[in-house]
Amino acid sequence: MDYYCSTKFTDLEVHVQGRLLYNCCRAYPERISIDWLEQNPGRLFHTDTMLQDRKLMLEDKPCASCDFGCYKYERQGGMSVRLTDKSDVFISDPESPLRHLQIVLSTDCNLTCAYCGPQWSTSWNRDIEKNGPYDAGADLQSNNWSSLWSRIKQKSRSTDRKFFKLIMKEISLAKDLKSVNVVGGEPLLNNSLESLLDQITDQELSITSGLGVSTTRLKNFVKKIKNRKVKFVVSAESTGRVFEFLRHGISWKDFLERIDLLNDHGVEISFSSTITNVSLFNFVDFYNMFKDKHQIRLNWVIERPWLMPHVIDDHSKQKFVADTEVYKNLPEFKQILKSLKAKADDKDRRNLSDFIKQFSSRRNISMDFLPKHFRDWCELRD
Repeated sequence: MDYYCSTKFTDLEVHVQGRLLYNCCRAYPERISIDWLEQNPGRLFHTDTMLQDRKLMLEDKPCASCDFGCYKYERQGGMSVRLTDKSDVFISDPESPLRHLQIVLSTDCNLTCAYCGPQWSTSWNRDIEKNGPYDAGADLQSNNWSSLWSRIKQKSRSTDRKFFKLIMKEISLAKDLKSVNVVGGEPLLNNSLESLLDQITDQELSITSGLGVSTTRLKNFVKKIKNRKVKFVVSAESTGRVFEFLRHGISWKDFLERIDLLNDHGVEISFSSTITNVSLFNFVDFYNMFKDKHQIRLNWVIERPWLMPHVIDDHSKQKFVADTEVYKNLPEFKQILKSLKAKADDKDRRNLSDFIKQFSSRRNISMDFLPKHFRDWCELRD
């Protein structure tokens, strides 16, 4: 097994609210000390842990932080971001400069996207606190993470501002930094967003958003960035009621209205589409609607195996294959079609059924939008 990944040498995700550093978006985080960062300006991307991990990779040895999001899934024969986004670039210097920075300002979010969870969305956290844990899957089976995360946020509220200012300084010191992507939660809900935008002058800037804010708030923000080159990466992958299920908290009508608003103001839009079994029911409709004007990049649900594309009935698989005949040679569709060749095991089928039932019940969603053959396979009853 080849353990090398060039992303480890170029990318960093910073979680401001928790003071967490992810040396790539799938890595296990380390929590950074404000005192250490104050004493080591310009070293945000070169902590002892990061340097040690890169040295192990150069020796073709596994590092623990990458086992969390990639290696363990690869050992099971599954997909990983490391494999789907693999680059031919080889970087041999553990002290290589930061090129791509992703910043999570907070977990504030009005949506409870089906593939998300309490560690990334305050709405998800409220669901867990109010209704208790879900029965399917490790990250929703226990609310230990939710409790821990709540304590971290409470303890760090007084230091959020201080850490944010240190991050702004680190950006100014990162002379080789090429791009900054602001994610959430929902970045448009955070009042620090404008301060961050003011700091970023030479780098490519993008905001990843589910557009889960009022149209008025979005319009006001777009006016403020009128003379700035700010790209929007919009999270979406389906249409109609499937969209409203997967991206719960925003209606399909409001979503289209906000896309039109961005287009009307000349804002560059691309889409980040998370591929799950449920999204397959009308991902092709979504793709056909937006492919001519906007780039569509696929993400994979890895942490929740019961939501992976192959965990679906054979009839649905056959229909997707037929519906995508014209696209079968495109790289993004090749990946999906390859994944469908795997056979779903009964454990994943039961977990999927339990999750959909609980997710729908807690939000008072009828499951009649799902195809009957899929509902029968999952043993779903309204």
